[in-house]
Amino acid sequence: MNEEVENQIEEQEDEVLFRDKIFDNQFEQTELDTSEKSFQIDSNFTEKSFDDKIDEEMIKDQIKNILFSNPRYNRFNVMNEEGSFPKINKSDINEIYRYVLDSMPEVPIIEAFSVITSIYDISPEKFYESLSNTFKTELISELKNRGYLKNRKSLF
Repeated sequence: MNEEVENQIEEQEDEVLFRDKIFDNQFEQTELDTSEKSFQIDSNFTEKSFDDKIDEEMIKDQIKNILFSNPRYNRFNVMNEEGSFPKINKSDINEIYRYVLDSMPEVPIIEAFSVITSIYDISPEKFYESLSNTFKTELISELKNRGYLKNRKSLF
Protein backbone atom coordinates (compact mmCIF):
# COMPACT_ATOMS: atom_id res chain seq x y z
CA MET A 1 0.00 0.00 0.00
CA ASN A 2 2.75 2.45 0.93
CA GLU A 3 4.56 1.71 -2.34
CA GLU A 4 1.43 2.54 -4.35
CA VAL A 5 1.06 5.88 -2.58
CA GLU A 6 4.74 6.67 -3.10
CA ASN A 7 4.49 5.74 -6.79
CA GLN A 8 1.47 8.01 -7.24
CA ILE A 9 3.26 10.88 -5.53
CA GLU A 10 6.34 10.37 -7.75
CA GLU A 11 4.16 10.30 -10.88
CA GLN A 12 2.45 13.53 -9.84
CA GLU A 13 5.83 15.18 -9.17
CA ASP A 14 7.09 14.01 -12.58
CA GLU A 15 4.02 15.52 -14.27
CA VAL A 16 4.70 18.86 -12.57
CA LEU A 17 8.38 18.81 -13.58
CA PHE A 18 7.62 18.00 -17.23
CA ARG A 19 4.87 20.58 -17.65
CA ASP A 20 5.72 22.90 -20.49
CA LYS A 21 4.77 26.40 -19.42
CA ILE A 22 4.74 27.73 -22.97
CA PHE A 23 2.48 25.15 -24.60
CA ASP A 24 0.47 24.12 -21.55
CA ASN A 25 -0.81 27.60 -20.76
CA GLN A 26 -4.24 29.01 -20.14
CA PHE A 27 -3.86 32.27 -22.10
CA GLU A 28 -6.65 31.62 -24.58
CA GLN A 29 -9.10 30.78 -21.82
CA THR A 30 -9.37 34.36 -20.58
CA GLU A 31 -12.76 35.96 -20.22
CA LEU A 32 -13.89 38.25 -22.96
CA ASP A 33 -15.47 41.54 -21.93
CA THR A 34 -18.29 42.18 -24.39
CA SER A 35 -19.90 45.07 -22.55
CA GLU A 36 -20.74 48.21 -24.53
CA LYS A 37 -18.03 50.86 -24.66
CA SER A 38 -18.91 54.49 -25.08
CA PHE A 39 -16.46 57.09 -26.26
CA GLN A 40 -18.83 60.02 -25.83
CA ILE A 41 -17.77 62.83 -23.57
CA ASP A 42 -19.61 62.84 -20.25
CA SER A 43 -22.34 65.50 -20.15
CA ASN A 44 -20.94 66.79 -16.81
CA PHE A 45 -17.57 67.59 -18.40
CA THR A 46 -16.90 71.24 -19.13
CA GLU A 47 -13.94 72.40 -21.17
CA LYS A 48 -11.57 74.78 -19.41
CA SER A 49 -11.60 78.31 -20.67
CA PHE A 50 -8.68 79.68 -22.63
CA ASP A 51 -7.74 81.93 -19.69
CA ASP A 52 -7.74 78.97 -17.29
CA LYS A 53 -5.47 77.01 -19.61
CA ILE A 54 -3.04 79.93 -19.83
CA ASP A 55 -3.09 80.35 -16.04
CA GLU A 56 -2.36 76.64 -15.55
CA GLU A 57 0.56 76.73 -17.99
CA MET A 58 1.99 79.82 -16.26
CA ILE A 59 1.72 78.16 -12.85
CA LYS A 60 3.30 74.98 -14.18
CA ASP A 61 6.21 76.94 -15.70
CA GLN A 62 6.75 78.94 -12.49
CA ILE A 63 6.79 75.81 -10.31
CA LYS A 64 9.13 74.03 -12.73
CA ASN A 65 11.51 77.00 -12.67
CA ILE A 66 11.53 77.07 -8.88
CA LEU A 67 12.11 73.33 -8.54
CA PHE A 68 14.62 72.93 -11.38
CA SER A 69 16.69 75.91 -10.23
CA ASN A 70 17.18 74.27 -6.81
CA PRO A 71 19.73 71.42 -7.02
CA ARG A 72 18.18 69.69 -4.01
CA TYR A 73 14.84 69.22 -5.78
CA ASN A 74 16.09 69.01 -9.36
CA ARG A 75 18.12 65.87 -8.56
CA PHE A 76 14.89 63.85 -8.50
CA ASN A 77 14.43 64.65 -12.21
CA VAL A 78 17.96 63.69 -13.25
CA MET A 79 18.47 60.11 -14.39
CA ASN A 80 21.25 58.19 -12.63
CA GLU A 81 23.82 55.82 -14.24
CA GLU A 82 21.41 52.85 -14.10
CA GLY A 83 18.86 54.76 -16.16
CA SER A 84 16.39 55.30 -13.34
CA PHE A 85 15.38 58.27 -11.25
CA PRO A 86 16.11 58.62 -7.52
CA LYS A 87 13.28 57.57 -5.24
CA ILE A 88 11.37 60.28 -3.45
CA ASN A 89 10.46 59.37 0.11
CA LYS A 90 7.71 60.87 2.29
CA SER A 91 9.91 63.48 3.88
CA ASP A 92 11.14 64.61 0.44
CA ILE A 93 7.56 64.88 -0.82
CA ASN A 94 6.59 67.03 2.16
CA GLU A 95 9.72 69.15 1.80
CA ILE A 96 9.10 69.74 -1.93
CA TYR A 97 5.44 70.57 -1.33
CA ARG A 98 6.30 73.00 1.50
CA TYR A 99 9.03 74.61 -0.60
CA VAL A 100 6.64 75.26 -3.50
CA LEU A 101 3.87 76.60 -1.25
CA ASP A 102 6.28 78.85 0.66
CA SER A 103 7.97 80.09 -2.53
CA MET A 104 4.69 80.79 -4.30
CA PRO A 105 1.97 81.63 -1.75
CA GLU A 106 -0.23 83.09 -4.51
CA VAL A 107 -0.54 79.69 -6.24
CA PRO A 108 -3.62 77.72 -5.20
CA ILE A 109 -2.60 74.54 -3.38
CA ILE A 110 -4.73 72.29 -5.61
CA GLU A 111 -2.83 73.48 -8.68
CA ALA A 112 0.50 73.15 -6.84
CA PHE A 113 -0.42 69.60 -5.85
CA SER A 114 -1.34 68.73 -9.44
CA VAL A 115 1.77 70.27 -10.98
CA ILE A 116 4.17 68.65 -8.49
CA THR A 117 2.68 65.20 -9.09
CA SER A 118 3.08 65.65 -12.85
CA ILE A 119 6.63 67.05 -12.64
CA TYR A 120 7.89 64.13 -10.55
CA ASP A 121 5.55 61.58 -12.17
CA ILE A 122 4.06 60.49 -8.85
CA SER A 123 0.53 59.16 -8.70
CA PRO A 124 -1.73 61.68 -6.93
CA GLU A 125 -2.89 58.94 -4.52
CA LYS A 126 0.66 58.11 -3.43
CA PHE A 127 1.56 61.78 -3.19
CA TYR A 128 -1.51 62.51 -1.06
CA GLU A 129 -0.81 59.53 1.23
CA SER A 130 2.73 60.80 1.76
CA LEU A 131 1.69 64.31 2.75
CA SER A 132 1.58 65.31 6.39
CA ASN A 133 -1.81 65.60 8.07
CA THR A 134 -1.55 69.40 8.03
CA PHE A 135 -1.09 69.47 4.25
CA LYS A 136 -3.88 66.92 3.77
CA THR A 137 -6.25 69.04 5.85
CA GLU A 138 -5.40 72.19 3.87
CA LEU A 139 -5.88 70.34 0.59
CA ILE A 140 -9.24 68.86 1.60
CA SER A 141 -10.43 72.24 2.88
CA GLU A 142 -9.49 73.88 -0.41
CA LEU A 143 -11.24 71.14 -2.39
CA LYS A 144 -14.38 71.61 -0.26
CA ASN A 145 -14.25 75.39 -0.67
CA ARG A 146 -14.17 74.98 -4.45
CA GLY A 147 -17.10 72.59 -4.35
CA TYR A 148 -15.28 69.43 -5.42
CA LEU A 149 -16.29 67.50 -2.31
CA LYS A 150 -19.87 68.73 -1.91
CA ASN A 151 -21.50 65.34 -1.44
CA ARG A 152 -18.75 63.84 0.72
CA LYS A 153 -19.55 63.92 4.42
CA SER A 154 -16.78 61.60 5.61
CA LEU A 155 -14.03 64.19 5.08
CA PHE A 156 -14.43 66.46 8.13
